[in-house]
Amino acid sequence: MTAEALQVQAQLSDTEFLAQFEAATLPAEFFSHLGHLRAAFLFLEREPIILAQRHFAGAIARYATALGKPEKFHTTVTYALLAVIAARQGVQRCKNWREFVAGNADLLTGARALLLHYYTAETLDSDNARRQFVLPDKASLASLMAAS
Repeated sequence: MTAEALQVQAQLSDTEFLAQFEAATLPAEFFSHLGHLRAAFLFLEREPIILAQRHFAGAIARYATALGKPEKFHTTVTYALLAVIAARQGVQRCKNWREFVAGNADLLTGARALLLHYYTAETLDSDNARRQFVLPDKASLASLMAAS
């Protein structure tokens, strides 16, 4: 995580960030990979994982569409990354998203790099995985949830 990326994120409070993200008005520079992690963490702090998955996925899809890039939304990546964050936060109980990302450096390399431990590239890159959640095909769902 770069200091510059954290500085960008620090410009908005969590409340402002989430409100703008959900309204699809968040400036694009706030929704880097770090912005994805922040939004996921905040959704999970606000509601149980089942609701967070639906709301987070919907918000990302709306946001990608508002940016003119609806093809960027990937269902499996969204749900699997949220599951990893939920599992880790369930154990770590970090006070805020900054503390969470500081303690989970492997998440900062990108969702794809992390998820390739659990999915083959062929599965993760498939249209099926983009459209709907697909279970991991290299490691069990339990190992995905326990990833920490």
